[in-house]
Amino acid sequence: MILDTKQEHLSASGTLAARLNGHKVHRSPATTSSTFYKNLEEALDVRRKSNSLYSIVPVDGTEKLIDFCSNDLLSLSTSGALSKEYLAELARHPGFDTNSGGSRMVDGNYPYLEQTEKAIANFHGYEAGVMLGSGFDANVAIWTAIPRPGDVMLYDEASHASTLDGMKQSLTKHRVEFQHNDLESFRTTLSSIFASHPLVRQGKRTVIVSVEATYSMDGDICPLREMIDIANEISRNRGNVQFVVDEAYGTGTIGPEGKGFVCELGLEKEVAVVMHSFAKGLGCHGAIVVGNATIRSIIANFARSFQFTTAPPFAHVAMIKAGYNLLTTEPGREARRNVQSLVGLFYDRMTSHPLWEEAKRRGILSIPLAEGWEERPFLTHVVIVQTLQKYTYWLYFNILFAGCNVMPVSHPVVPVGQSRLKITIHGGNTQEEVEILLESIYSWVEEIFALESSGKKGQATAAAEKVYEWMRAQHLSGFGMI
Repeated sequence: MILDTKQEHLSASGTLAARLNGHKVHRSPATTSSTFYKNLEEALDVRRKSNSLYSIVPVDGTEKLIDFCSNDLLSLSTSGALSKEYLAELARHPGFDTNSGGSRMVDGNYPYLEQTEKAIANFHGYEAGVMLGSGFDANVAIWTAIPRPGDVMLYDEASHASTLDGMKQSLTKHRVEFQHNDLESFRTTLSSIFASHPLVRQGKRTVIVSVEATYSMDGDICPLREMIDIANEISRNRGNVQFVVDEAYGTGTIGPEGKGFVCELGLEKEVAVVMHSFAKGLGCHGAIVVGNATIRSIIANFARSFQFTTAPPFAHVAMIKAGYNLLTTEPGREARRNVQSLVGLFYDRMTSHPLWEEAKRRGILSIPLAEGWEERPFLTHVVIVQTLQKYTYWLYFNILFAGCNVMPVSHPVVPVGQSRLKITIHGGNTQEEVEILLESIYSWVEEIFALESSGKKGQATAAAEKVYEWMRAQHLSGFGMI
């Protein structure tokens, strides 16, 4: 089904038009006369030519799209539940101070912040925690503060940019990656580290392993328990292989009461450090690093992203507290149940469709997590859909014109030649919305089958042709245009 939404999406204020227009090479005379701006524009032109430029897109609320894209995973914000609980939390503390006061190392600390950090850390099964401004800040704090000179940082090749940026600033320069979620690669790499680093082998230095509960651009989960077993075997239980788990996509969505993946597996005593983001499952902003008192102290003393920034004000912390309040009440529980139900519905309808096997065989559809989905103890909210690279944007346009907002992902976020569509199932989505999404995918598959069977060259699908007609008028190219 293709809705006639060309005018809406390709209007001057439309999201799609804004994204595509960002790839125009247009400089003002004042800009081109300056070497400073000329050099900056040349860097942007490289992105434009490869269709990898990202634009800050204005959102005016006129486009009514079904949300399969945002990070409000449990829909606590969009449903209004978070606003209601937030106002109630503020009302429980009348006369609160709106000013944060400064850095927490000076006079920015206060009891409510300390109490909330302690409560959140205990909720996740840890002794202590320290809040930071974002998940990015938190990961940078972890990797700049915790590894000591001579330690080795071992990380999954699919690690988030914030982890990699933090590692580049670390006191230790020993960084080694292993293949994504590959236990044999992990074993081989870890064994090699012990063989080549005498101080690690002697138990005088530590291998710090970085993994993520759910990988945002793949939707899969980390084989954490098996990795810990391998680490204990190779280290002979000396305790000098420690794990840092990024729970950005697990907080609120996985585990008992949304406590996360580590708690789901009962591995709190086996994992030294966990980063929980508030920006996704809680619908808020910020993050917390949890561990024991030593971890808290090391962050406070060595993480510049904590030391040299203003403390979060009361109103901000109250919203985070409100989000956690909801995780253990019916709105949070119902949202988690709905995510599991809808993701299961998507996989079931997708794989039982008459065209599924043929589309999969021809490479028209590839959904890695659809294989064996019924056997998993829980499903993640991230669904990755891939097709032949030349068709990625065609599929995106079809889904968008059907009224669904999904995220097209390309280089440099993912490796060259591995573009994909990222679909995020939310607690507030409905069965009808998932059915619309599925219909938009399979109507596109039918179009592709017909085009390929016809043997016609230079013809795109209906939605793509609408977009390309507009792009030609705007003197734009790329995005699968033929």
